[in-house]
Amino acid sequence: MPRRNNQIKHVRLIASDNCQSKKQYPNEKSATDAAELKMLMDMSLELSVYKCERCCKWHLTRSQSTNTN
Repeated sequence: MPRRNNQIKHVRLIASDNCQSKKQYPNEKSATDAAELKMLMDMSLELSVYKCERCCKWHLTRSQSTNTN
């Protein structure tokens, strides 16, 4: 009996629901500006920015990023 040659389907990486629920910024500068404004409005906040690998946009986070790229 011959084997079935199942083709591997390539799936494009799409943003998850979690990513879509976050505020997205088109570049690092706009994300940094938004983070600075939020920290000025609430002095207890410590925000940093990161580039999302799923949607390729920028997001804010309360945890400090260890990635310096």
